Amino acid sequence: MTRIYIIRHAEAEGNLYRRLHGQYNSLVTENGWRQIAALEKRFSQERIDACYASDLIRTRITAGAITRPKNLPLHQDSRFREVKMGVWEDVPFGEVGEKWPEQLNQFDTAPTAWSVEGAERYPDYADRFIAAMTESAEANPGKTIAIVSHGSVIRGMQMRLFIGTEHPELTGHCDNTGVTLLEYDNGVYRMIYKNDNSHLEESISTLAQQNWWKQDGKKRDHNLWYQPVGDDWRRYIAFRQEAWELIYGNLDGFSGEAFWHDASRCAENRPECLVFAMLGNQIAGLLQLDLQRKADRNAGYIPFFYLCPDFRCRGFGVQMVGHAISVCRPIGRKSIQLSVSPDNDRARRFYARCGFQEIGQSDGFCESLLLLEKQIAIEPYL
Repeated sequence: MTRIYIIRHAEAEGNLYRRLHGQYNSLVTENGWRQIAALEKRFSQERIDACYASDLIRTRITAGAITRPKNLPLHQDSRFREVKMGVWEDVPFGEVGEKWPEQLNQFDTAPTAWSVEGAERYPDYADRFIAAMTESAEANPGKTIAIVSHGSVIRGMQMRLFIGTEHPELTGHCDNTGVTLLEYDNGVYRMIYKNDNSHLEESISTLAQQNWWKQDGKKRDHNLWYQPVGDDWRRYIAFRQEAWELIYGNLDGFSGEAFWHDASRCAENRPECLVFAMLGNQIAGLLQLDLQRKADRNAGYIPFFYLCPDFRCRGFGVQMVGHAISVCRPIGRKSIQLSVSPDNDRARRFYARCGFQEIGQSDGFCESLLLLEKQIAIEPYL
């Protein structure tokens, strides 16, 4: 008999920024690293003879909780990857909900019926996972192995082997670093337990901070999507003016025309660089990216990051950081930079939580500003 621990990866960018990351290669978040430490403690007294993972960064990093203290090699297998999401890859949950509401509901409640362009279907991803798992188990008879994989493909395996397709809700929801234990003997699988996250304190549990999986109907998560500003210069200038008055207390030196000219340059060939952050049909904020200003440092620059008053301090800003990463990383930018007033304590705390660090100073209208930077490169983890 082979014992098999199946572990979902630690919290990654898609979980935090509320984007569909199937086979998109995303990084582990700061909270994800805390979850990995808790996972390592959970398995500190457990004998593991071999460790497997998908070849994506977030699973390989998570697998370090097993391989590092036990001095084990990591066996990578692409068949343990997450479901291929097709046209949904790296798309915000909010946009999926706006454009594909029926398919999004199917993804949650009827995964066997779910289908979008370019995506894998349920039998394909469930079968490839099970084939790889069976090979791994049969290569380790009488031993204990760990497999680090992804939430949706683990769910598909559970349905295929144990739950069936009539009531997919019975699979439950697996937290980041949640653990399922199986036994395998002579071609037969047995589930001992599933989706256990008892090693996580509530403060670092991803599911504890989210509401989408709860059935009480009292709360729901709010996911943004992004709409190009286009030629809506009046609203752009109004947001700029409100931000200027908030910072300086008056409009001395303010030039809406100059700001709009600069914004138009940023969006001229890349409309995704000047967007309204949308919650349903409401404008929640505005994000402006300049891909020229710090190009010599291989960085993207954020000259304007704005949340409307009713949407501040509600967790939307972090999703907007995710949009900036989604624009900058595919074109090879290694970091994102922005400037903030040294007196703006609330903004500085927010950017620090998002992983920005102070790297110097930049010129402001009437004072020196702090220059902050967030590393976004994936190459060091490849």
